[in-house]
Amino acid sequence: AQANIQAFIPCGGFKDTINHANIGRFLANFKELKFIVEGANVFFDDASRRHIALFSDIKQIKDSSANKGGVFSSSVAEVLTAFLLGEDYEEKLMEDIDTKWALTKDIMLLVEKYAAAETGMLIQIHEETKTPLFQLSEITSEQIFALQAICEENLPLILGNENLVCQIMESYIPAILITKLGKESIMTTLNSDAIKAYRDAIITKKLSSMAFYKYGQNWDTFMSRVNDDFSSAIATIIQ
Repeated sequence: AQANIQAFIPCGGFKDTINHANIGRFLANFKELKFIVEGANVFFDDASRRHIALFSDIKQIKDSSANKGGVFSSSVAEVLTAFLLGEDYEEKLMEDIDTKWALTKDIMLLVEKYAAAETGMLIQIHEETKTPLFQLSEITSEQIFALQAICEENLPLILGNENLVCQIMESYIPAILITKLGKESIMTTLNSDAIKAYRDAIITKKLSSMAFYKYGQNWDTFMSRVNDDFSSAIATIIQ
């Protein structure tokens, strides 16, 4: 019997639950399936992903892309918030229900925004190049990491552009924290010797991701601009 569903989001299961040996039966039972979003790590093996890409019209988002929202939300809700609130964490967040719910809402909105941006870009590139989506997840992750490495090498230039840094942080930090603490207080904390390495990681990774959301379809052209004139190319990301 057919399952009669259109979206499958596995959020558990053993490694390679769907594999080269059972992918045929899986597709036979899920003939109306249109989307697979891998909430569980390594639930599918690459052989099954490749089979799905070749023999079906299903759009499958690999776990390495699908799970970024979870990594982002944990980082923001726990690590960033703890750094910014410090000893006042319990009082200003855990015991303040309004702030706690506002933070939850802001994080969910940010996850939705950037998940949609990344997925949309992956699908656009997939439709243009016919490269399987699971392969694009790997390829584009490497591209983002490569740009991040270049950003790390040019970090003094980025930090010298206060407007750019401010906009990057505003795209990363939940609005309720900016409202509660103020931009100046937040940057004072992030610029402290104790956590400036964390600040630098936010800046370089977020800037690289934003570049992909904007220039993913013309990545080689954009990277040529980065290599020719780093400051000018990077400035266009937030324009």
